[in-house]
Amino acid sequence: MDRKIVEKFFINQTTPEETRRVLDWFETAEGKQYLQERLDIDSDLMDRRELRKMVPDLDSDHLFEAIQEKISQEKTVRIIRKPDWFGHAFKAAAAILVIFLTSVFYITNYTDPAETVAKREPIHFQTSNEENREIKLSDGSVVRLNKNSEITISEDFMQGSREIELTGEAYFDVTHNPDQPFIIHTNESSVRVLGTAFNVRALPGQDNVQVAVVDGRVAFTNADLKRTSPDPNDNSVILMKGQYAYMDVKENTFQVDNIAVENYLAWKSGKFVFEGLTMNQVCLQLNRMYGVNCEFTDEDIKDLPLTANFTNESLEKTLSVIALSLKIEFEQNGNNVRWFKTAP
Repeated sequence: MDRKIVEKFFINQTTPEETRRVLDWFETAEGKQYLQERLDIDSDLMDRRELRKMVPDLDSDHLFEAIQEKISQEKTVRIIRKPDWFGHAFKAAAAILVIFLTSVFYITNYTDPAETVAKREPIHFQTSNEENREIKLSDGSVVRLNKNSEITISEDFMQGSREIELTGEAYFDVTHNPDQPFIIHTNESSVRVLGTAFNVRALPGQDNVQVAVVDGRVAFTNADLKRTSPDPNDNSVILMKGQYAYMDVKENTFQVDNIAVENYLAWKSGKFVFEGLTMNQVCLQLNRMYGVNCEFTDEDIKDLPLTANFTNESLEKTLSVIALSLKIEFEQNGNNVRWFKTAP
């Protein structure tokens, strides 16, 4: 048995599968011996003080009584000051019962001998600057968090629905389950799916939410409008595979298009793909992804078609590749980009 997993078991960090493996091992001769050494049990039965040391957050009196009742049901023969392997087996079983109760994922408090109340807390995941993180949820869904982003998994996740909160940007690959819809809450909006792959962008301090659907279908809802209008046609849009939606939180409006949706996942893939997009369309995507505004000194530049595939490393490099591909020039001043034709 891997002792690292056993150590994780004692500090409540094992997965359900690891917990099962450890408990099975405790029933072996080697596991029982290790358990006796770990718990340092010298007497035939654990007393209340030992239980309180092992599980200080639980009501040890109830546990002690339960263990005593369990052991009293078995017939044992004890020999004073001699090895009693049969008795040790029962003590190991008692210890396993205690540890199992402390290894579950929900913290249990005893309020009444006839009633157990479970208290559950939301779970948080957060990324720092320049850090991406992949998280696999208990239902099999996978969440890829972009830098400076956070998700909060509700305390009743998988109980009727699968709900989380998002701040920042994340890519979701949701396991299909028609009985438990997956719902993401963020910045006055919600995204509801049954099983699909999509990207949600809701950066702090920005008055918009963006959703790009890679596969499947999602319902993108304006939570503010939903409070005033029950008609889904007024407060939500249905997005299909390859569609992108931009919700303006201040204006309570949606914009939907089907153009180069993969570019909204450039943070994850590291690539931009423009195939025959006009500069006007390119600048719209740059505005949504980088927050820059474009200005054209010549109206003809707006209609120039751009076909280019390149790695997305920075806004400056992106602008330089576009200028080189179309043989035009640009000037950047903060969030403003001015495009103009190359002088003859």
